[in-house]
Amino acid sequence: MRTSGILLHITSLPGASGVGTLAEADRFIQFLRASKQRYWQILPITPTDFVNSPYASPSAFAGNTLVIDADELCREGLVSEETLSDSKHARGNDYGYAIYHKEKILREAYAAFIKHNPPDDYEEFREHNDFWLSDYALFCALKKHFGGKSWLEWEDEDVRMRKAEALERYSTMLSDEIDYVIFCQYIFYKQWKQFRAKLHTAGIKLIGDIPIYVAYDSADVWSHPELFDLTSDRRPNWVAGVPPDYFSEDGQLWGNPLYDWDAMKKDKFQWWTARVGKCAELMDVLRIDHFRAFDSYYAIKYGEPTARKGHWRKGIGYEFLKHIHDSFPSLEIIAEDLGDIPKSVLELRDKCGLAGMKIVQFGCDGNPNNPFLPANFNEHCVAYLGTHDNDTTVGWWQSLEPQQRQNALNITGLDNGEHIAHKLITLLAESKSEMVIYSMQDIAENDTTARMNIPGTLGCWKYMAKRADFSRKNAAWLADLTVRTHRTED
Repeated sequence: MRTSGILLHITSLPGASGVGTLAEADRFIQFLRASKQRYWQILPITPTDFVNSPYASPSAFAGNTLVIDADELCREGLVSEETLSDSKHARGNDYGYAIYHKEKILREAYAAFIKHNPPDDYEEFREHNDFWLSDYALFCALKKHFGGKSWLEWEDEDVRMRKAEALERYSTMLSDEIDYVIFCQYIFYKQWKQFRAKLHTAGIKLIGDIPIYVAYDSADVWSHPELFDLTSDRRPNWVAGVPPDYFSEDGQLWGNPLYDWDAMKKDKFQWWTARVGKCAELMDVLRIDHFRAFDSYYAIKYGEPTARKGHWRKGIGYEFLKHIHDSFPSLEIIAEDLGDIPKSVLELRDKCGLAGMKIVQFGCDGNPNNPFLPANFNEHCVAYLGTHDNDTTVGWWQSLEPQQRQNALNITGLDNGEHIAHKLITLLAESKSEMVIYSMQDIAENDTTARMNIPGTLGCWKYMAKRADFSRKNAAWLADLTVRTHRTED
């Protein structure tokens, strides 16, 4: 079945809280319905790191509490009208503002919550999520206690090394902070369940993102060191990245610790199974970022200043992916198979029956056989003009060299670049690809100032849509295209 959807992260919803929240989701759901879209794609919904990236989270399981709907907390009597009003004066995207005020809101809500007996679903939530929740809450409380330092720098070696006496002592000493963290996660998951119900009622499926690696400074590595390639004092032996290529002479040094796949295999991939299971609770379709690492992954010795010195290792491969499929047979998975990809990665993808990705912005080199040209797409793929790591299509067009621009014009049949984003969206919709995803920036014809991320740089993740982008005109244009290209059941 031919379908389509829109990529827009929750934090990019328009609002005055510093970042987008679930309070603004209804308006976008209405836009999706009006434009006859079947999918809403987001980025990882786990907490962000110190540069606001959702791809290096302190937890592979926790939810990002910045997206909690504070209005709902006010309606429930947990937050005052005054506190709520004070949190809605941000102009555009401002993570600092959002973090400060959401912390104030959640502290007030927690103080009101503990005055009464917790509802039945609160204890159910704690029990259902015990695999990760207790460790994550203690990790957060310890980070606050030790001034926000990485767990490797905590002054108490016993708790760094997770000695039982130290864990018990700190759990008692920091019990109130631990309970606060658990409360925040309870609120997130409660609201997310309500959000999913709205999507289900609207007939919209949610596509989520899972980074293949986790951050070193995370509750996951601290609480499960035996599952990662670490030294005896729990520093990484080797870290992840990619080698030098056309785009980067030093490669990309990501710094994530590598998995000890032999250890994971011994307990039947319990941690990974729980991780994917949590994703299956939160979304309908899962996009695996850097899928190629299941086939082969690049290892760089910890301490190297760049990714120049590294080597490829064989990944866990089909055995693991089959286990995931057997564990979650109804979960749809998209394999991010972009970059310098060997044939073995594509063979693994196809053996698992997974759809790969196509990016139109990679197709304008003048080669008529380029696999990223819409005319060359096969049916079993998910196609985009660009992802969150690419420039907007207008920004991309404006950055092209003259010959590349001419190649793009030849593809579209245009005489100039006017409405280039909409023309390429049309070609995307007309392609054979079973699923196509448009970015909200391209529907709104935004320039490079609306770009979400530039890999390897700071100051990203700031894009916030405007309410005017969800206009009747944009919805009608996209609905007409969707009907004309047979991407709707209506």
